[in-house]
Amino acid sequence: MTEPSRSLRRYDEKEVARILERATELQSEGPAGTAAGRSGMSLEELESIAREVGIDPAHLKRAARELDTHTPGDEVATDLLGGPLSLVLERTVVGELDDSAFEQLVVEIQRHTDSHGLPSLMGKTLSWQSETASKTRTLQVMVSSREGETLIRIEERLHQFASGLFAGTVAGVGGGVGIGVGLPVGLNVLGSALFAVAFPLGVIGLTYMGCREIYRQVVRKRAGRLQDLLEGLTDVVERSIRRQLPAPGDPPDRI
Repeated sequence: MTEPSRSLRRYDEKEVARILERATELQSEGPAGTAAGRSGMSLEELESIAREVGIDPAHLKRAARELDTHTPGDEVATDLLGGPLSLVLERTVVGELDDSAFEQLVVEIQRHTDSHGLPSLMGKTLSWQSETASKTRTLQVMVSSREGETLIRIEERLHQFASGLFAGTVAGVGGGVGIGVGLPVGLNVLGSALFAVAFPLGVIGLTYMGCREIYRQVVRKRAGRLQDLLEGLTDVVERSIRRQLPAPGDPPDRI
């Protein structure tokens, strides 16, 4: 059955290229789980092309979803640390949830996370959050359904993790070893003030680059897990919306 919230979406040439490129990437990673006279291509048309070139339509569908996912950037932190201080994913699905779907959403969240969180439901808005004892990982999930749309928002804050990694490692290891070794060796052994200054700076620089690479890898891994969570929540939302649609052949509701 064609998903109603996706079949009406039209894609321009650049978006088509991005979707096909991303779908090809997903294909290489492993198995996945039109209106005439209008510009662009529909998801159905893209799926037809994907089948012809050997791309699993499931991968293409996920790539199309990712295109519609809003991910606010933090360019300053990314340039400095190797990744943003907060990971935020947002997606809007056309249609509203039925009441039975909220419990399924909590189950889906728990399935994709390695910590137990606290869910709360107010009206048709589900909030779920968890935090590690050291506060190095804070995760918040919100699913809000109103006015014919359902918003899914996931945010993970990495401020404490970044602070511990960079401040603790760069200052402790880089500064401690660099200054502890550089000053006595440079001044007392070599009699070189240049070495006494250059060695600590070099150690601090290397330590910083190492921490930046570690942080980049951690952020990349966690972003991938959040994307999987977003896909799982989207599936629950879209299944809920489809259940409320009239079956083919049923007469339309009359006022």
